[in-house]
Amino acid sequence: MITTIKWDCSEQFTRKFNGVRDVASGVFAGSKFLSLLACAVLLAFQAPQSVRADNVQTAQSALLDRIQIEDLISNYYWDMTSSGRHALSEYYVEDAVLDVNGIIYKGHDGIQSAYSGSGVTTSGKFHMLLNNPRIRVKGDTATAETVWTGVISDTVRVAPRLFEQGREYDELVKKEGRWYFKKRVITSDAGLTEKYDETYKQR
Repeated sequence: MITTIKWDCSEQFTRKFNGVRDVASGVFAGSKFLSLLACAVLLAFQAPQSVRADNVQTAQSALLDRIQIEDLISNYYWDMTSSGRHALSEYYVEDAVLDVNGIIYKGHDGIQSAYSGSGVTTSGKFHMLLNNPRIRVKGDTATAETVWTGVISDTVRVAPRLFEQGREYDELVKKEGRWYFKKRVITSDAGLTEKYDETYKQR
């Protein structure tokens, strides 16, 4: 079958371009090299329709997963810096692990306790910025890496100031069409508080 396809492809090209000379190079378009080149192009476009449809569907699914994961991380930080902090454990699977600068929290109760009284005390506005996301999806599992930066705006009349900065590494799982954190590793690069002096390690 493969030999027949190559022969038919070569014949199609030969019939169409045979005898046509490239003025600049003097090479006939019906040469063996150009025939093979055109054959490869034609075969590419003759791929089964079902294969192309599967590839498109796979690409669309992967893109949707990436968008959902970005939304998950973004919404998490929005809730973390707002009154919705009580619901943060809902972003995790039940046996999830949260590692914040070497302090380990496990399960919903443990993870929720990590945020008890840990809010930023300021009379201004506090925002967390997320940058440089790198997301890798593999079926119903994924990893995500981001850089986070805490910014405080004391008043509308002064420039904002940086509060803290660091990196985050996440392992995620997809259950019933929704993504959850399975493991999060938070590492500060600047603005580390005394709470983590004994557990902090460069990583």
